[in-house]
Formats: sequence, C-alpha cells, structure tokens
Amino acid sequence: MVSSKNARCTALLFLAALLLSCAGMGRAARRLEETAPEDSYPAEAPELSPEDDYPAEAPEPSPEHELLPPFPSFPKVELPPMPEMPTIPGFSLPGAEPDADEP
Repeated sequence: MVSSKNARCTALLFLAALLLSCAGMGRAARRLEETAPEDSYPAEAPELSPEDDYPAEAPEPSPEHELLPPFPSFPKVELPPMPEMPTIPGFSLPGAEPDADEP
C-alpha cells in the first residue's frame, strides 16, 4: 500500500511541475507578443539587377590573410593490407541470371 501512495505523490508532484511549466511558457509567449516590433516591411521588394549582386572587381586580399601561418602537413597514414575473404568449402555463388528477353 505504501508504494502506491508514494507513486501517487510522485505523479501529483510531476503534474504540478508540468502545470507550472506550461503557465510560465504561456506567460513568456504573451510577453514576447506584446513586445514584438510592428511589421514595417515594404509592400513590394525593390527590383535588383544581377549586376547589383556582385562587385565589379574582386576585392584585394587583406594583409590579415598573409599573417596566418600555413596549415601543417599531415603525415601519410599507412594502412595494413586488406585481409583475404575466407572461403567456405562446398559453397559457390550462383551465376548471373539470364535476362528475360533471352530464350
């Protein structure tokens, strides 16, 4: 009998924590909606030509790139030779099946 009372107490505590969590999330969502900025987007997007997307000339490399050290070279990894596949005595793979069009 004691274990079922303990389980009820635990379940009640869990439900109370869940209710408080939901109430807190609802309050936070309401506060976010109240403080959200007004939508002030333009009605139509301005039309851009493809030339506006890219600069006319490539930018000059910055001197910061020259200050970076070169990447270290990684050592070559030697892998062991691949082991041979074991053979099963008395077993052979079936040949290729003939196509349906051929007699």
